[in-house]
Amino acid sequence: MKKISIALAAFVFASVAMAQLSKYKDWAKSPEADFLTPSERGEFAALKTDEEAEKFIANYWAKRGGDRFKAEVSRRIAAADEQFKLRRTRGADSNRGRMLIVLGVPTRVTNSRPSQQTSGTATPDTGLGGAPQLGVEQNTAVVQTWYYERGRIEGVPELNARVSVDQQRGTDDLQNAAEINRAIALVAEKSIVNPNPSAQPAAGASSAPAATGPASAPASSTAPAPSAGAAPPAAGAAGAVRPAVPPAATGAASAPPPATAAAAIPAATKASLDAMISQNQKGSGYFWGGPFRSVQGDPFYSVELAVPADKAATGVKFAGVVTNEAGQQVASYWEDAVMLDMKSGPRTDKVYEKSIVVPPGSYRGAFALYAPDGTTQLSSGVVKFDLAAKGNTLEVSPLILASNLPPLTKRPSPTDPFVFGMDKPIRVDPKGTHEFGRDESLWYFYTVMNPAAAEGAAAAAAPAAAAPAPGSPAPAASTEAKPRIMATIGVLRDGKPAFAPNTSPAEMQPLGPGYYATGSEIPLSSFEPGFYTFTLKVRDLNAPRGTPANTGIDRSEDFIVLKPDGTVPDKKAAAQPPAAPAKPKAPVKK
Repeated sequence: MKKISIALAAFVFASVAMAQLSKYKDWAKSPEADFLTPSERGEFAALKTDEEAEKFIANYWAKRGGDRFKAEVSRRIAAADEQFKLRRTRGADSNRGRMLIVLGVPTRVTNSRPSQQTSGTATPDTGLGGAPQLGVEQNTAVVQTWYYERGRIEGVPELNARVSVDQQRGTDDLQNAAEINRAIALVAEKSIVNPNPSAQPAAGASSAPAATGPASAPASSTAPAPSAGAAPPAAGAAGAVRPAVPPAATGAASAPPPATAAAAIPAATKASLDAMISQNQKGSGYFWGGPFRSVQGDPFYSVELAVPADKAATGVKFAGVVTNEAGQQVASYWEDAVMLDMKSGPRTDKVYEKSIVVPPGSYRGAFALYAPDGTTQLSSGVVKFDLAAKGNTLEVSPLILASNLPPLTKRPSPTDPFVFGMDKPIRVDPKGTHEFGRDESLWYFYTVMNPAAAEGAAAAAAPAAAAPAPGSPAPAASTEAKPRIMATIGVLRDGKPAFAPNTSPAEMQPLGPGYYATGSEIPLSSFEPGFYTFTLKVRDLNAPRGTPANTGIDRSEDFIVLKPDGTVPDKKAAAQPPAAPAKPKAPVKK
């Protein structure tokens, strides 16, 4: 009885202390406090005033890296709220929300019915490789398994979280809660990178994202070995691998764009290109192009042409003509084409890439690869494109789908095709053929320019020494706060949803002032041969509500998963509309 009395007295004391808090009395129960350690929870429970709580919370963030860590937690919370809302529970307060906030996105997710659990069978993996499907359909009861493979969470060899999700009841119960809670407690301990923040400059301080925490968009803590001369894929929180795009040096003098090109093209070749433009021909072979910007914000248009390796003989020539809206020629090209290898399933193709640097405006261009005789066309494309002057509204680049990140052999110029960043640049070659083997991975990559800054972020952001995160090196300090970009990705097969869309915060890596990039890898081993469309919606959470930037900017790209023998699968015939019912015959008058 004495022990019970002591316990009750301790409970009453804690209740009295907490009763004196008003503004922050429920903070320890909020998603922002998911990284509290047991000792920190005890400290918070003993606080008596809001002033003490305010100092405690400031110290909580500072111990974990300051504003950058706090901003990344906010991104994860926003993603959880959007994906895991239950009937009476905020998404970030759900069990899946807490796992997403602290443990990050899992390697993959599977859904199975309770009956399938007992029978030993399960539905196929419904995740998108590194960007898994985390939600479930409404009005269904399923058991979700979140797989965190070995090495994803530091100190945890492997973790499989089983969650019973019932949308009708509004619950998502953990079946192995003790195991998950131990992992969360371990990550909470490791999130502390500066136990004594008062000894470090706190204002504007930022730490590197913890490998197991939310300080980055879903990314793998295990990355491929870097190729010589290339920026390696970087490690972040558990989930999809993203390419490292370190910040470019700001304040450096920007080189002027190259002069508009003018080349003497053989008469027959020139006539062929002019006819392609005037007749708006479709082109032949494989062609891909899109508008991009240099680190300094100058616009240019990059093209890629591909041909089968057996047709790319020595001496291939690249030719191109660009005209303005009045039909006047503004640029021409005739040069040797240095071809690059690109794998498509078991087949190896040859590709050529070129940037078209012309002033802002509207243009038409015809581009082609020719055999050495200058008359045999190997691959071509005709395109109408617009290059806009640098503005102040949100811009999202074309979506690039690639299968590898090749190394760079020289320092790039600001307008080199498909090279992003200048300090430690990364190269992303589009898969112009749109064809992938199941043994390949699909990389999706895009850039964002002019995102809105969070209120007060500009004043708070300042260069500071970044404290290293557990298990990963600290990146260079950035002079501006990262944007809050939410990305929704989806996959259609034959025009119909193949997977439920996945929404998560995008870890935007700075390329230059107001210019960011991101990308992730999706293994294709679980994709059946067929015709797919990758969809992307990018939202700027800092932009005013109702604006296009906040509502979302859409991008999409088609791709094909080849058969094991490297051939293109048969395309499904379009469904025929149902036949109209026959009209009843008029009665015959007698």
